Amino acid sequence: MKSVRWGIVGLGNIANKFAGDLALIPNCSLQAVASSDSARANEFARKYKAKNSYSNYTDLFRDPEVDLVYIASLHPSHAALSIEAIKYGKGVLCEKPMGMNAKQVKQIIQAATEANVFLMEALWTRFNPAFEQTHQWILENKIGNLRYINATFSFNGLNRGVDSRLFNPEKGGGSLLDIGIYPLFLGYHFLGIPETIKASAVLTKEGVDEQLGFIFSYPKAQAIMYSSFAHDEDMQARICGELGEIYMNSRWHETGEIKLVLNGKEYSKSLPINGKGYTYEIIEANSCFLNGKTQSSKWKWQQSLDIAILMDAIRKQTNIVYPADN
Repeated sequence: MKSVRWGIVGLGNIANKFAGDLALIPNCSLQAVASSDSARANEFARKYKAKNSYSNYTDLFRDPEVDLVYIASLHPSHAALSIEAIKYGKGVLCEKPMGMNAKQVKQIIQAATEANVFLMEALWTRFNPAFEQTHQWILENKIGNLRYINATFSFNGLNRGVDSRLFNPEKGGGSLLDIGIYPLFLGYHFLGIPETIKASAVLTKEGVDEQLGFIFSYPKAQAIMYSSFAHDEDMQARICGELGEIYMNSRWHETGEIKLVLNGKEYSKSLPINGKGYTYEIIEANSCFLNGKTQSSKWKWQQSLDIAILMDAIRKQTNIVYPADN
């Protein structure tokens, strides 16, 4: 089988986790890494045994030995870097959110369509075993018609400072784009586009959301979701139907522990995670690339666009504006 050669741009914390998991996957390798800081690129390449390191992203995109590029930079640069990589014929796995708004996501999709290359948003939760099992239980109608979803994602980041990526609007700060996208994804994935959205936020003086709550309403269901940088909490997700419930244990977006409750009886399932959990999206991207697919059947371009449209609607209600919106 052909080996898939990866490049990584943006060498922060999540890129380190991704690179560590990439090393666990057969038939793929880390070909190149890039950072605006050449020393950082060289150290990252040494640590994860990348063959090449670059002090700018364009040189990596030009590397003929790179097949797929993982975009792990700050949110505001996702669109421009994805489009540039695509123009050089590279397949792209772009860290979430794919773009700062729906307009940018449309531009990325248009570029991938014209170039006929692979593109996927790196919503890693979608591919993890516990989520796959939850998805299967719902497809099998184990808990009946869905009526209620509750999911949150919070951590205390108040010590990060106003210039950190969490709170600086120029860096795409705010809980919705960073972590609120996970509960939003859960509600959307299982219930679809809501009929109405109600959202409320606590904004910092810089105008980003420190805390955010939102409700998706459907004809016969509701999803209540929340994200915050202001406190820690036990992040368990609940999916309730007319016949039973599914609980995804803390931290639900990366858990290997889920529980099905039917007629008062609990059925627990433990699904061990390989590495940090990025392994499964890597396997999916590799498979799509090797089979000549431009998008994954598990997380399609339209779904990424839907997520962006929903986040735009929430931001409009809560007056969250970024430079990219202008």
